Amino acid sequence: MHLSPSSIAVFKQCRQRYKFLHIDRLGDKYGKPRPYFTMANHVHATLKEFLSLQPVGLRTTATAEELLRKNWRRYRLGFRDKDDELRWAEKALAQLRSFVNNQDVGAQPIMMEAMVESEISVGVILRGRIDRVDKEPDGTLHIIDYKTGNTASGIDWEQLELHALILSKRLPLPVSRISYLYLGNSTMKSTAISADDLRQVHWRVLTTANKIRQEKEFHPSPSPWCGNCDFISICPSKPESDPVVTAFDQLEFWDDSKDDKG
Repeated sequence: MHLSPSSIAVFKQCRQRYKFLHIDRLGDKYGKPRPYFTMANHVHATLKEFLSLQPVGLRTTATAEELLRKNWRRYRLGFRDKDDELRWAEKALAQLRSFVNNQDVGAQPIMMEAMVESEISVGVILRGRIDRVDKEPDGTLHIIDYKTGNTASGIDWEQLELHALILSKRLPLPVSRISYLYLGNSTMKSTAISADDLRQVHWRVLTTANKIRQEKEFHPSPSPWCGNCDFISICPSKPESDPVVTAFDQLEFWDDSKDDKG
């Protein structure tokens, strides 16, 4: 069984969607390009290139803008029209400028945009894409996840806890801190994580894996999220009228079990 932070989140949110996506493999058939995925993809790629530049003096606002424009030309999918694309492009530029002006551009991450996996138990492989890992002065690791959406009112640490669990199985250095960096306002939300925390995370993953193995029905769970679901047209709980699509500009819910962020 292959699991990832996104697949675990999908299973908890809607088991029918999990079946469509991870068992029936209908994502390529029904998936639609989303402007927030496109923007986030380009921002992540730009930050990886930006923090790889040597010497550090090359890491300027002008360079970040140039890298974004180059990446943006790779693909431009999911936008309603030119004005919509321009709005998202300006949002991306603003976030990169904020990063350069407010963050340590001299940082030397030891890992960026890395796809990692580990067999955390016999027959259960956990994988995900980690945005960035820094080495702290004490030799421990700090996992940072970039968020291009709005700052969350309540923080769910599970994604980063799972990333920490993967690294704990792969690297000799312990993970001591996990953080979400909200690029819109350059706010870092952090929390410490310990070996005891990771043992609890490990247990939760195995419990979820067992639930997935035992699941037979995969019933849908109607919610406000349905209006943003790619599978609404084939869902057995599809409403008679089209659902209201909630504004999910802040959503970064790509499938991190794949090798790309699109």
